[in-house]
Amino acid sequence: LNYGVIKMNIDTDTQYAFTRPIADHMMANYAGVLKIDGEVGIKKVYDPRSYLKKAEQATADRLIEACNDLESTGKTIFGTV
Repeated sequence: LNYGVIKMNIDTDTQYAFTRPIADHMMANYAGVLKIDGEVGIKKVYDPRSYLKKAEQATADRLIEACNDLESTGKTIFGTV
C-alpha cells in the first residue's frame, strides 16, 4: 500500500476461507454425512447449518483480515466511521 497499490483481489481467498471449514467438517464426519449401507447418517452432522455457520465465520474473519491489511477498517467512501 505504501507504494501506491490501491486494489487487491481477495475473491480466491474468501472462497477458500468459506470452503475450508466445510471440507474439514466433511472429512472429520465422513461416516455421519453419508448414507452407508442403508443407514441415514447423523442428522446434526449432515445438516448444512452445522458447517455453513463455520464457513460464514471463516469468511467474515478473512474479510476482517483483508480490511486490516488494506488499512480500510473503520473507513467508508464518505470518511472515517
